Amino acid sequence: QQLSYCITQYVEKDPDTAVPILEGLVRFWPWSCSSKQVLFLNELEEIMELFGIDQLQRVHQSLFRIIGKCLGSEHFQVAERALFLWNNEHLVNNGCLSRQHASLILPFIYGPLYKNSSGHWNTTVEGLAQKCSQTLH
Repeated sequence: QQLSYCITQYVEKDPDTAVPILEGLVRFWPWSCSSKQVLFLNELEEIMELFGIDQLQRVHQSLFRIIGKCLGSEHFQVAERALFLWNNEHLVNNGCLSRQHASLILPFIYGPLYKNSSGHWNTTVEGLAQKCSQTLH
């Protein structure tokens, strides 16, 4: 948690540091450990809140690819945590998950989002996916 706070402080002082930090998160994403993926998603959300349009343009592919893979995760907690990103009002209203960036986001998340909203064994994930779909339309 202290490291997360320190990273956030760096990004607040110099938003361009968000790019190498995000690239590092993507490079070392813990695909085999769902609990660590949830922690990484928490960190990712904090960094996304500090993104400017310049940083988003540089990392949108890797960022939304990771989010899309997490949305499609077999582990419900990973999919649920990824869907909770759309509960962050700042990201949805003004940030990188807003409708103005839908053309960047949708190619990466549409498949897993549609799959989860049409039926997922975990009803919370299904409901969150349906809500997220409505937000983006």
